[in-house]
Amino acid sequence: MFYLGIDIAKHKHYASIIDQTGKPITKPFPFQNHKEGGQALLNWMYQYIESPTEILIGMEATGHYWLAVYSFLLDHGFSVVVLNPIQTNAWRKGTEIRKRKTDAIDATMIADIIRFGRFVETPLVDEKMFALKQMSRFRNALVSNMSDLKRKALVVLDQTFPEYQSIFSDVFGKTSS
Repeated sequence: MFYLGIDIAKHKHYASIIDQTGKPITKPFPFQNHKEGGQALLNWMYQYIESPTEILIGMEATGHYWLAVYSFLLDHGFSVVVLNPIQTNAWRKGTEIRKRKTDAIDATMIADIIRFGRFVETPLVDEKMFALKQMSRFRNALVSNMSDLKRKALVVLDQTFPEYQSIFSDVFGKTSS
């Protein structure tokens, strides 16, 4: 059995494969966060494994950047474990004497965490719930931005034309424009 840890970033991820004893099989592999990068990762992995059942993959849920890699690997039949970054940070504090932190080191550390089974998998919602959650967050952000812009507009209006609100009861209504 092999274990692959992926350190997630915005543009370039790092992957590291270790065996069941924790020994790295090869140097960590950088790959881009797009389809061609995913294909490069598969080509790299298949140099060391013959089927997806021979490897367990782990990655941190870092922002939204992990989603594309996660979906890509699931679509190709791999078992993928998603870790909370708080867990990996706690593991690092418990196992590292020196404060070494690079993408390559983090990828190997994630592989080690899943090798030991010392993690609580991040619960994931199905795609529809995730999409609804994202749209809801986006709507809340838009509403918040609109409220902020209205407040700023009222400040300017109060400074330049203080009588305006006595003429129009709803400053942002149709009759006010």
